[in-house]
Amino acid sequence: MGLGDISVLWTGRDRGISSTIGVILILGIVLIGTTSIVAFGSIALEDTQRQSTLERAEQTMAQFDSRAAQVALGGEETTQRLSMGQAEGNYQVLPNNGKITITHVDYNDADDDEVIYSEPLGAVVYENGDTTLSYQGGGVWRTDGGNTQMVSPPEFHYRGSTLTLPVIRVFGSDSAAGSPTAVLKKQSMKPIYPLSGKHYGDDTAEYLNPASNGQIQITIESPYYRGWAEYFDARTETNVVTIDDANQQVTVDLITLGPQGQFNIPTKEDPLQVQGMTPGSMSDLSLTVRPEASRPQKLSSLDWSLYIDRNGRQFEVNVNGLSNGECSDSQAADISVYYSDDDGVSYHGWKAEDAIPVTCNVTTNNPELKINLMDSGIDMTYDDLSGNLAENNPNGQTKNSVSFDHFDTDPMETYNRSDLEKENLDVVIRHYLNHFAPNFQIESNAGNSGNNVGIGTSEGDDIQYDGDTVITFLHVSENNVEVELE
Repeated sequence: MGLGDISVLWTGRDRGISSTIGVILILGIVLIGTTSIVAFGSIALEDTQRQSTLERAEQTMAQFDSRAAQVALGGEETTQRLSMGQAEGNYQVLPNNGKITITHVDYNDADDDEVIYSEPLGAVVYENGDTTLSYQGGGVWRTDGGNTQMVSPPEFHYRGSTLTLPVIRVFGSDSAAGSPTAVLKKQSMKPIYPLSGKHYGDDTAEYLNPASNGQIQITIESPYYRGWAEYFDARTETNVVTIDDANQQVTVDLITLGPQGQFNIPTKEDPLQVQGMTPGSMSDLSLTVRPEASRPQKLSSLDWSLYIDRNGRQFEVNVNGLSNGECSDSQAADISVYYSDDDGVSYHGWKAEDAIPVTCNVTTNNPELKINLMDSGIDMTYDDLSGNLAENNPNGQTKNSVSFDHFDTDPMETYNRSDLEKENLDVVIRHYLNHFAPNFQIESNAGNSGNNVGIGTSEGDDIQYDGDTVITFLHVSENNVEVELE
């Protein structure tokens, strides 16, 4: 046998070995692929099953929410039973999970706060892996890996100027796995606000509507605070939502309407707070100015202003022009109005054509000046303001033209005012107050050392305006539900 024949023999044997190895490799690849498909398929199947379980759990918790509302807020429904229907996961009743605190901040314009209500909320919690579904405060919250979303909204109804907040508290301590049955039982219900006969801390007022002054502050401390924050931010319009991650808290500040009716003459130290005012809605702003108690017979050298100064905008209503200010029909005070929106570089100026007469108090026979800034019968002329005002100095400033909004016409009429053109006093005042709405404070200032306005002897007769994004009516109740897991 030659070398060529041996080469042929070896080549044939190599081919046989190669074929065998190829078959083995193909079988291995098929086996690996099959194993991978089975493994990945099993994982996908498990994920699908778990997702299906969580979806059913969400539906169950939504049903629980509905049953809890029937028991807590319904009339005759005092007990409800619900099959939770899950084969996987665990349920717990946690009575101390979360807390709600309702505070009336600065309820008396003296920086005093009143805690209206502060109690645990409690929760019914379903856990499956890193996903948690929780019923709390009348809502359902889902947490996945630390991220919380709202499944159904809580019992927190904010519409216009009314907040209705039936606080649903959960009691109980049961836990269960598998498919327990939840038994919901009504414990009690009691009103929190309004509540006749219950007073604020300084006994100045009862827990009654309309709520005024300061703001209503609601704080939720909860593992699901981020979900609450999302809800508050979406449902409470222009009010302020503050998140405190360190303490798992969210706070929403609901502005109340400022004081209506009589008010104290404002000062720098104690300004008049205007809150939640709808632009153009000021319908009354009147006051009675009297001399200082030490010299009650005269309003001599009167130079006194109400003013607003905020964020580069300046507004002033000045009363001046009296010689001796005695109780006499011949005495009358001038009114001028000043406004600047560039921190005093330029301004708008108005003067009243008719002075306001000094009248006599029927009891003391001392002089007094009744000023109604919403008087539509006083004509104002757009003109230069010479001399110093009590708060601002227009000398050297440029007087600009002004566009006016007529709030008492429909549709709103806008037109330009130039020198010596006229407008009613009430329209002038409403127009400029619109630049500061909805929240601002009015102060006062005296411009010279004469016998000026007596703060203690004078009084604000009436202030009235409307508000759209404020809390005027507050309805809070506590509704307790006990939950057992069988």
